[in-house]
Amino acid sequence: MSATLQVSPATETADRDGVLHMINAAWMCQAIGVACALGIPDRLAAEAATGAELAARLRTSADGVLRLLRGLATLGLVRARDDGTFALTADGALLTTSGEDSLHAWAILSATRGWAAWTHLAEGVRTGRNVRSRAELDGYADFRAGEGTADVFNRAMGILTRPVALALRDKMRFAGDELVVDVGGGAGHLVAPLLAAHPRMRAIVFDLDHARELAEETLAPLGLRERWQFVPGSFFEGVPPGADAYLLKSVLHNWDDGHAIAILQRCRDAMTRRARLVILERVIAPVVGRSAIDRENTRSDLQMLLACDGRERTEAEFRPLLEAAGLALGRITALTPLVSAIEAGAA
Repeated sequence: MSATLQVSPATETADRDGVLHMINAAWMCQAIGVACALGIPDRLAAEAATGAELAARLRTSADGVLRLLRGLATLGLVRARDDGTFALTADGALLTTSGEDSLHAWAILSATRGWAAWTHLAEGVRTGRNVRSRAELDGYADFRAGEGTADVFNRAMGILTRPVALALRDKMRFAGDELVVDVGGGAGHLVAPLLAAHPRMRAIVFDLDHARELAEETLAPLGLRERWQFVPGSFFEGVPPGADAYLLKSVLHNWDDGHAIAILQRCRDAMTRRARLVILERVIAPVVGRSAIDRENTRSDLQMLLACDGRERTEAEFRPLLEAAGLALGRITALTPLVSAIEAGAA
């Protein structure tokens, strides 16, 4: 007896073209990443050009550049004009190296280091473990070190941090005179808006020493030097003690539950009874649907599986981690469509 195809609900019809679009979507990431790596958005931001003109400046194939530009035009990133030139669109401007909303570094990282991990998704799903080491990568640290990757990684993280930092400033209540420690704070993008908004606030950016130079680059121009410092260290070994608030953005999702608890314990060890911990992470729905947010959260969840044995978590999955570290879950505030602030204090 042949198997019966099960489709739910009964009235649902197949969108073959839509599914085919999803299957073929890989080209978009690569086209955008290659365009950024070649510097095409920056070139077109200066002036419109033909494919041949761009190729001469980039010392690349004129035919290859023209075909890439056509692809970018279908994505709305450049505009093909009647005179044969291509001009950058508003969306394409997000791929230049300048601008606070730039996605340039993230595009390059996604098309290179991130891409390598995705080719091993089948093994990751079979084993439930990080497979980056078998892809000749060195686990999560490989995103941050080697072959000039540290700078790209930290800049990419800054790109993703900026909207969260602005929402943290606008939606979370601070007394204004706190000492804040940004644990795993990278280049300091998270605390910069807080320091600018609160003239009496002080901050410590705590991370591995590779982030020091970028933190200086981020915070020094703001004229805040007397109110912040970079402290190098590992959050597995200890966290600067005695602060009023500890921020932990996009750290726990990089780690499995055991390592996440260890990080939370080091934070708890450093906290006074009155201090609060603010965890900035995705809080995924216990039952996912087809919304753009659900899709993005599950993409990130699979990427964490591949990149570093991490995971995105539901509210119910955060609670036992906090309890195991001697912390009590408090309020959860949605900051952006993807990131929430999870407050916790001493249990």
